[in-house]
Amino acid sequence: MRIDPPAFVRLARCSSRLRTGTLPAVMMAAALLATGCGSTRPSAAPAVSSGAGEAKQAPVDGRPQVLLPGAGENGGDLAISLPDWPEEQNLVLLRQGVRADLRFWVDQRSLELVEGGEIRYTFVARSASGARSVTFEGMRCGSRDRIILATGSIDGRWVPVGAPRWNPVDRQDPTGMREVLYKDIFCPARLPVASLQELRSALKAGIHPRAVRD
Repeated sequence: MRIDPPAFVRLARCSSRLRTGTLPAVMMAAALLATGCGSTRPSAAPAVSSGAGEAKQAPVDGRPQVLLPGAGENGGDLAISLPDWPEEQNLVLLRQGVRADLRFWVDQRSLELVEGGEIRYTFVARSASGARSVTFEGMRCGSRDRIILATGSIDGRWVPVGAPRWNPVDRQDPTGMREVLYKDIFCPARLPVASLQELRSALKAGIHPRAVRD
C-alpha cells in the first residue's frame, strides 16, 4: 500500500508559511499540530507546483534525480537517484522521541551506504491526527551533519530540493529524532556501519550494539 502524504495538502490549505521544501518533515508535522490542521479528511487543494528554484528531475532507468552542486568529480554536480516511494510494509518505527504526539519511521528499503561514511534514507513523520510528511535525506557520520535531498508531494512523488545544504544533525529538529538516528543507529560511536545488513539490523533493533548512550 502506497503512503498518501496528506500533510502537504493541509500545508497548502492552512498556511502560506509552510511550503514544501522550506521545513524538515518533523517541523512540518509540528507546525500542523500548532495550527490545528491535523485532519486527514480529503482536500481539494491543488498539487504542489514546481517552483523556479526546484531542481530538475533527470530520470535514469526510470528514477528521478536530485543535483548536489559542486559535490561531484572535479567540482561538478553530483546526481543522486531518488528511491522508490515508501510503502507501509517497508517502514520501521523508531523509538518514541520527546514529542508524544509525533511518530517516526525509516523506510528500510531506501537505506543506502555511500563512500565517505554517508547514509541515505527515507524519513516519514506522522502526527497524532494522521498528518504525514516524507523526506529523503542524507547523514554523514564524520562531520555529524545531514541534508534533505527531496520532499514528498501531494500526489505521492518526490520533489527534489533546489539547493540542498548540509546542516548539523540537531539543527531545525526540535523532536531530536535525527540525533537518535545518528547516535543509536547510523553512526554508533560516531563511526559509520560497515554494511547494509548491519544497518538494517540496527534499525530493526532500535539501537546498534556499539551505540554509546549519554
